[in-house]
Amino acid sequence: MVGIKLVMIVVILAGIFSGSVVGQSVGNMVTPGFFNRILNQAGSGCKGKTFYKRSAFLKAADSFPKFGHASSTTKSKREIAAFFAHVTRETGHFCYIREIQGGTYCQPSRENPCAPGKKYYGRGPLQITWNYNYGPCGRAIRVNLLRNPDLAATDAIISFKTALWFWMKRVHSVITSDGGFGRTIRRINGGECDGGNPRAVRERVKYYKQYCSQLGVSPGPNLSC
Repeated sequence: MVGIKLVMIVVILAGIFSGSVVGQSVGNMVTPGFFNRILNQAGSGCKGKTFYKRSAFLKAADSFPKFGHASSTTKSKREIAAFFAHVTRETGHFCYIREIQGGTYCQPSRENPCAPGKKYYGRGPLQITWNYNYGPCGRAIRVNLLRNPDLAATDAIISFKTALWFWMKRVHSVITSDGGFGRTIRRINGGECDGGNPRAVRERVKYYKQYCSQLGVSPGPNLSC
């Protein structure tokens, strides 16, 4: 017993000094206070204010065990801050569930055929768009989003899953490898970079720095794209 306890102590101390996430969970970082500070800034008439819920986010996050679990506490918290910075910008503090000006967004595809009458405009926390995203996303989370893309705007858990699927596919490796927040902007909406929309870039960076501060971690280098 003494030997087992000694090993456990060594493992815990090693984790503390290496900065790894020992006993840390996404729920511990995304507290009700953290989530609600974002949500409460949405206007009273915003549909997203009653749609987006912390419980739905945490349930969706359970399907993506690598999200928020990087090699260190610092990297994990930066990923959480980055994710919610982009979500805040894309949804207006959880105000919008659907893209304001929604088009069809259908690119002819044998692998991801568009269903008759369906539109694949932005929906959810990261506004997933186009049939070539809805198709593989739906297969990954085991929901037919090509046939019923509006599930991403009517089921909060599925909605968060679409955002986390896109994040893990396109952004996770950038922010957890110290690529900097600026590179995540390029992955989310590269058209804003290089003078495309400097105001939007500034807002994303502002939110990221705010959330890093709330989580008690430095924002790191390469903040802008």
